[in-house]
Amino acid sequence: MILNHVNLNHFRIFECVYRTRSMTLASQELHLTQSGVSQHIKAFEDALGLKLFDRIKQRLVPTSAAQNLFERASRNLLGLEEAVSVVKGEDSELSGMVTIGVPIEFGNNVIIPLLSKFSKKHPGVKFTLRLGFASAMNDKILNGEFDFAFVDDFRMDRGITIESVYDEVLELCITPDSLKKPGNPKHLRKYYEGLDYVEYQKDEPILRMWFAHHLNSKNLNLTVRATVMDVQGVAHFILNGLGAGVLPGHLVLKLQEEGNKLYTFKGCGKPLKNQISMAYLRERTQSTAARSVMEWLRSSFKP
Repeated sequence: MILNHVNLNHFRIFECVYRTRSMTLASQELHLTQSGVSQHIKAFEDALGLKLFDRIKQRLVPTSAAQNLFERASRNLLGLEEAVSVVKGEDSELSGMVTIGVPIEFGNNVIIPLLSKFSKKHPGVKFTLRLGFASAMNDKILNGEFDFAFVDDFRMDRGITIESVYDEVLELCITPDSLKKPGNPKHLRKYYEGLDYVEYQKDEPILRMWFAHHLNSKNLNLTVRATVMDVQGVAHFILNGLGAGVLPGHLVLKLQEEGNKLYTFKGCGKPLKNQISMAYLRERTQSTAARSVMEWLRSSFKP
């Protein structure tokens, strides 16, 4: 049998290198040296008589043989690990590196606190978070750099599975001092047109989305005092009295807990929601750690 000439540990290391597309990341996850991982892969290739990885422009690219082997062997490898834990009557300690892509403010205010709780229960699991926009995460999910990511309203590649997990409420906010200038707030077009505003982009898409939802009006005459494509930047302008702006509800709550005074307009009474989704490759075999984190986060988002 060919298995008589193959070290079972080679399969485990191969699975990690294939999944991370990196000898360095695999060595960190497996607590081995990078040269040790490289030697294991070379020994595995020699035992199989197959080339498993090519180096193209400093990137590790799996061969078709590696893809075939991964698809057939990875699930069985995880199954063996779970089977051994069951017959031993104990749960093996969860460990490994999980790489996640997240929007900046959603990551800081929602995901990081949740992952901190998870880490206390599973100290063997480590995290690498990449903060940024959904557009930058698309390719990183496809090429295996991310185990999974959180994205908002962005059209991802068809090969990526999108699973709605969280509704981010968008609030129109202003400081109480700025609110006093035009008088008591009224849910009327004329009142809103008398305010100053801060926006993220030219043509005020987020503000106009809020007014389309709450006031059923798209063509208000808005005075925008500043434009900055950053949530923290918009928040600082609002807190310094420049005008009103739209912020995610979890950031509003955090700012208020820190002692900042913010007034949120009630609008029509029905919240405007920005849908946050979990994005991942369904056909990819996730590590036990990544699968556990994904499931834990899903359950944490449930009301």
